[in-house]
Amino acid sequence: MKKMSLLVTSILLCFMFHAQVEAQPLRVAIIETSPLPIVTNTRDAFIDELTLIMPEHEIDIEIYNAQGLEEQARTIVQTITENGAPDLLVPIATLATRAVYNFSAASEIPTLFMTVADPVKEGIATAFGERSVSNITGESHVLDAKVKLDMLDGLLKASALEEPITIGLVHSDYPSSKSSVESLLALESQYDNVKFVAVRTAYAQGTSGLDAMRDGVVEALKEKVETFGVDTYWLSTGPLLQANDLINVIYKETKLLPVFAESIESVQQGALLGVVADEKSIGKSGALRAKRILSGERANSMPVTRMDKYTIGVNVSTAIKMHIPIPSSYLKLSKNHVYQ
Repeated sequence: MKKMSLLVTSILLCFMFHAQVEAQPLRVAIIETSPLPIVTNTRDAFIDELTLIMPEHEIDIEIYNAQGLEEQARTIVQTITENGAPDLLVPIATLATRAVYNFSAASEIPTLFMTVADPVKEGIATAFGERSVSNITGESHVLDAKVKLDMLDGLLKASALEEPITIGLVHSDYPSSKSSVESLLALESQYDNVKFVAVRTAYAQGTSGLDAMRDGVVEALKEKVETFGVDTYWLSTGPLLQANDLINVIYKETKLLPVFAESIESVQQGALLGVVADEKSIGKSGALRAKRILSGERANSMPVTRMDKYTIGVNVSTAIKMHIPIPSSYLKLSKNHVYQ
């Protein structure tokens, strides 16, 4: 009986030990590149959805913000790893993701990135649809460059242009912005209705850098208008897109409106056409992958892909000003995002 009692006691202690282990909160560390709306809104949607779909788990969320500084992002990653690996690392935007991916001590920590325009050019995967060598996965929130150009080309063909339209590719040296422009330039020869001119400004780190980038790109665009006769411009993804009153300031200085922008807010402010994955969709989709990882799957068992849901917007007033008719099919796709 004594042996039986000891056996029962051992089983109970073992059960209690495992119950305590299972009751440990899941630790999720979120590293934001900067406090821009696309980052913070994605974060909030991610947290809300993850909490909703994992109600049986207690999840401790740690939030760090690099304030747009690459060195600070690296310091945050180092601090997190020194304090013990979390159950999941979630870098949001390119600089934070780059800091995690390039930090060797974090290579085996389960990692999920969000709002990274081109994870392939960042070296995270060799191609979309492929798995990463490191224990990382995620989705790009940016539509393929060729698809965006096909959409714009459809609009331009409807206007029966007599000669190509000269488009200034407005961007900063921020990785996603620069990558987006490089992808567009590589496809230029395939489209008869467009002629591209790169319009760049230096990336200014920190939250105070937005106004500096805005002013820098305005001056660069004014110069390109005089030199190349730029007709309109394209606003690529990246922090510059979040600069205060960007479209109005550019219009005041150049009288130009954007033909394309990777932000629905920019369409509201005057861009002819815009296509983007909204922050709520990005956060929700990320939470679904996070649940799988926190439930035991390796992050890199999931291929790196693009989002499969995008929002399209058109601005009718800009279309009239630019003498570019909007086909009914575009208005139908835009649904509740037709502005004037």
